[in-house]
Amino acid sequence: MAEPIVLRERIEIDADRPLPEFNIQNAAAYAARARRESQGELIAYACDPRIPHRHDDLETMRGFVTNGLIRFVEWGVVTWRPLNRRLATVVYEKPLGGRIASKVSDTIQPMSDDVITRNFLTPAMGVLRDMSARGVPHRAIRPDNLFYSDSAKRHIILGDAFTAPPGLNNPVFCETLEQGMADPEARGRGGVSDDLYAIGVCVIFLLLGRNPVHEWSPTEIIERKIAISSYAALTAGHRIQMNMVELLRGLLADDPKDRWSVREVELWIGGRRLTPKQAKLPPKAARPITIAGRDHDNVRSVAEALGRNWMVAGDVVRGQDFDNWIRRSLTDERVTDAITKTLGSQQILAKTPDSENPRLVTRACMALDANAPLRHKGFSAHVDGVGTALAIGFDREDIRQKVADFINGKFIGAWMSLQTRSRSDLAEIYGLFDKLPVPLSMVGVGYGIERVLYELNKNLHCQSPLIEPFFVTTIDRLVPALEGASKGRDRPRTPVDRHIAAFAAARTTDVDERHLRALSNNTPGGTDHILAALSLLARIQAMAKNGPAPTLAAWFAELMEPAVNSFHNLKQRKAIEANVARAAETGMLLELQAIYADQKAIQRDQHGYAQAQQEHRYCGAQIEQLSLELNNREHMASELGEQVAAVTSGVVGSLGSTAIIVMYMF
Repeated sequence: MAEPIVLRERIEIDADRPLPEFNIQNAAAYAARARRESQGELIAYACDPRIPHRHDDLETMRGFVTNGLIRFVEWGVVTWRPLNRRLATVVYEKPLGGRIASKVSDTIQPMSDDVITRNFLTPAMGVLRDMSARGVPHRAIRPDNLFYSDSAKRHIILGDAFTAPPGLNNPVFCETLEQGMADPEARGRGGVSDDLYAIGVCVIFLLLGRNPVHEWSPTEIIERKIAISSYAALTAGHRIQMNMVELLRGLLADDPKDRWSVREVELWIGGRRLTPKQAKLPPKAARPITIAGRDHDNVRSVAEALGRNWMVAGDVVRGQDFDNWIRRSLTDERVTDAITKTLGSQQILAKTPDSENPRLVTRACMALDANAPLRHKGFSAHVDGVGTALAIGFDREDIRQKVADFINGKFIGAWMSLQTRSRSDLAEIYGLFDKLPVPLSMVGVGYGIERVLYELNKNLHCQSPLIEPFFVTTIDRLVPALEGASKGRDRPRTPVDRHIAAFAAARTTDVDERHLRALSNNTPGGTDHILAALSLLARIQAMAKNGPAPTLAAWFAELMEPAVNSFHNLKQRKAIEANVARAAETGMLLELQAIYADQKAIQRDQHGYAQAQQEHRYCGAQIEQLSLELNNREHMASELGEQVAAVTSGVVGSLGSTAIIVMYMF
């Protein structure tokens, strides 16, 4: 039997005992037990590391105990040995009665209104009230995430909410119109009003014993909700008891201002009866307008159709027919003013180049339906859901491009001016999106779409392939993770890539422009680039007080060998090699950096080398001069010899000639 995985010294998780009946979309369930506390059976969810979990909400929910929610026990990041990596785990008390439905398409025994009110609605309102007080929405309320808390299967509780972003796994029929029209990854945080709507959907499921619209496509569900209201669409003509009609109309109101609050539901539970609210449908125009071959007669439907058919919608928005429909058929001054404010006059539209069509469509959609998600080039997102969409889809080029186009479009200011409800978080969101185009447009290391990823996701772990399995979410864990990664065989050319630089810059102000500029301005893998990476990590190691990282230091020493070998003075080179070896053994990157960044040592070596070169040139000149002089002496000796030989030859010749003449004469 393998050793259990220990979470915060409190929980032991048995990775050899999966509990598939408790699995949820992005997390597998395993058996767990408490080490010391007397606690019932536990289940541990091993979160999919590709999906961001709700880090801040998990911390906020510590100590939260209520009857209507699966009891949260503990959470943390553990080393998951079966996968040889670290990941987030969330531990709950195991619901004794199991799931109500394994799938949203399941059929169950219908429940009476009394049972639903007593065993589900009453505790659920307590959960939403208390979670709302902590500023935490649930956002994962759906039929297949409801459990029986007891073995007698009487009490119904809400399941996990924190292993995935809000609303990610909710089917469209469980989401309000505003949330359902957004891409699932980009629904944003939402609030208690969205949870109340989902409670209404679950009440229909429990009353009817099934979901009457589970076979409909998301587009069809949205169109039906717009056309006939959520209540009419989701009940699909089924008979509902009159007392529950009032509740459901209140919970499923499509206008958030008309939707019941927790207090109103509690009053209803307490016996207060009100006249059922009638569904408020969007005003119809006098005539429909045709978009992509289909007729639409209200602003919400038109906005949805324009966003879905954005490639052809530019011509629609520019057309005179669209202007006539807005001003003469719709006759809604608020919408007319919003269209004029965001698009301008027909004359201005006529002068706008066709390349601006996607932006025109986005602006037209937000003017027609300001509460809907922002739609741009097929990307439909609430502003606080853009970061999550990028985190989940970062490996996809099309998602990265969509988010980049969305940010560069700078729509947030215009969108905010159209909002009728004030939100305290909008100013912060606007400030963040307003500054993002600058780092996004920069191509250097530490910028680009990677920087946007970490600016928009404060708790996302670093996605660098080098350290992704180490699940580094905070800057103080970066150097220890690199120390661990340095021990691997397949190391890249440098310990700092674009993800690590962007993560560091987004997580701490101690990494600033100077570090990123040094990384960006030098050839990747070159000694200057390696030195810049060393400086960045040395800064982080010192700031985070990480302690020694000897393997990482040895890696840097290996990468910087060419720099050491470039020293000309052999004695100095040997001394530096010895200093590097000692510094690497300490594992303190600042000591290593100090050696490589010692400009005086470099200058001494360069000065000495220059002197040596000068002396070399002087000696060469001396040798050349001596050689010339030597050559001259040999030449002079040769000439003297020739002269002596000539004289001698002349004397001998003269004596010979005289002898011959004498002999010839005598």
